[in-house]
Amino acid sequence: MIRNAILLYLLSCSFILTATPIATHKVEGLNKPAIKPTDLAPVLDSLATHSAITRKNLGQSFLGQPIDAFYIGSGPIKVMLWSQMHGDENTASAALMDFLSYVIDDENKTWRKSWQNKLSLMVIPMINPDGAQLQTRFNAQGIDLNRDAKALRTPEGQLLMAAAKSFKPDFGFNLHDQNAYYGAGEKGLPATISVLAPAYNQQREINLSRGNAMKLIAQLSKLIEQEVPNHLAKYNDSYSYRSFGDTFSEMGISTILIESGAYPHDPNRQVARKINRMLYVQMIDELISNKWQQQEIATYQAIPFNVKDAWVDLLINDVTILSPQGSYVTDIAINAKGRYPQINELGDISSIRQGFTQLDAHTLSFDAGKAYPLAKPLDLTTEKYRQLLVQGYSCFSGDLTLINNQSDWLSYQCANTLSAMPTRHGAAAFILREQGTVKYAVLGEQLIKL
Repeated sequence: MIRNAILLYLLSCSFILTATPIATHKVEGLNKPAIKPTDLAPVLDSLATHSAITRKNLGQSFLGQPIDAFYIGSGPIKVMLWSQMHGDENTASAALMDFLSYVIDDENKTWRKSWQNKLSLMVIPMINPDGAQLQTRFNAQGIDLNRDAKALRTPEGQLLMAAAKSFKPDFGFNLHDQNAYYGAGEKGLPATISVLAPAYNQQREINLSRGNAMKLIAQLSKLIEQEVPNHLAKYNDSYSYRSFGDTFSEMGISTILIESGAYPHDPNRQVARKINRMLYVQMIDELISNKWQQQEIATYQAIPFNVKDAWVDLLINDVTILSPQGSYVTDIAINAKGRYPQINELGDISSIRQGFTQLDAHTLSFDAGKAYPLAKPLDLTTEKYRQLLVQGYSCFSGDLTLINNQSDWLSYQCANTLSAMPTRHGAAAFILREQGTVKYAVLGEQLIKL
């Protein structure tokens, strides 16, 4: 008897040691800035062949693309997760692929069987395939699906509402991406994950279902803080009448919003992707163990709120401007928005914002640079470009199609006149000098040391 018990113990330890950790379990090919229907299709087709998963078509998007749901488990606790309501918010869709493939992995069979008859999952990986295809926030009608919960003027919104009414989830996970420039509290780190238990009325009252969402978030927040300390924030909890999260909360669904945000030097949000897939697994473990019920709502309330525009991509502090009217000192902020990022703010910036890349420029002066004339085709390698920057060239005049840009940096078209002063919404292409010597070039959000 003792020998059998020891053998069972060793077998259980072996499972723990050989099972793939969710932190490192990911589907290849999804580390990219945009996730489109064609990226998910082969993964979803493969997942659907597993006996533990049931695939069901919910209907079609406005342009006729299929919208499918994936079901796992048959237990009384029901959880619904949906992603990519906004077509250009991709992170959670990749994380759901990781999670679903983890669930059906043979190495995790024992774990899966431990909850399959206790919990039922409904996963909608991409509710807005038309928007995902175009990488736009809206659907093909130009409507924000997350503002269509009441009027239901979109086929996608109608499908999502019908799915919720049919499935009747106890918990709903509303999965989004947020602006890269949110901070976790005043002067806090970037908000890599933001959470919210949406309000169900203007008074933002807490009833049983919203309180349960808060408790579960509080329990899950321990994992987030463990993985990315001080990168957790709480999304604005103002009541939004037209939004699905708030509407589902009105319907008595304990709704949890998860917003995936930025992390330093992580352009495709792979850190947030990892945290998401870990949270989905942790959510299952918490719900079947019921440990989350012991959490305090006060723990959720103590999570700092998101602070808007707390971060910028490049922040240059205290640079000297040598203008014809006299010299002065300013900060320069640049965000990587659009094909050719511009200077988006000047003045006292560093007192309230931080930069993913930040430079103390108190010994440096601003130089708009020179225009390099394009008279013939130019093979612009990184080394060639560096030579031009060292010579003080910051942009190109003439026909930019003559440039074969093989470098790592943007090539800017020069303005008609190059100002001695940086200008708001001006090109983010200039030189920084120290006592006349070129020290740095700025091209977009990239700071290049020369």
